[in-house]
Amino acid sequence: MGVVINYASLVSAVLVFELIKYGLIMPNWIGFSLLGIFMMVLVFTFTYAYGLTGIWSLAHKKTEKLDEREIQVVTHSIRISYTIFAILVILIVYLFAIFGMGPFDVIIAATLLYLAHILPTSILAWTEKEV
Repeated sequence: MGVVINYASLVSAVLVFELIKYGLIMPNWIGFSLLGIFMMVLVFTFTYAYGLTGIWSLAHKKTEKLDEREIQVVTHSIRISYTIFAILVILIVYLFAIFGMGPFDVIIAATLLYLAHILPTSILAWTEKEV
């Protein structure tokens, strides 16, 4: 559940930022308050879903410190996550090109970087019952 809320808050924060950037939401206290709330939820759910559960450390351990089963599970999650990531990045690039939205801004780049780091861990959280 924490992973789903983390993704929802990430998408919501980026959406609010982009709506402010394109003038669809006025950059007033309401828009920035929404952005702040989504960012706080993002940080809280990241800490809970990835940090406190210990799943983050599994996906980011050195291979030498993992047993055979853990290596297989982590490798599988990395393979799936980077396939998803590559497809998502290509779709975003095409959407930006089709709609003439210009180059990526820092928020989109930071979001993609964050996504690249949490995707393998998210796959682990969704697919493994016991890690």
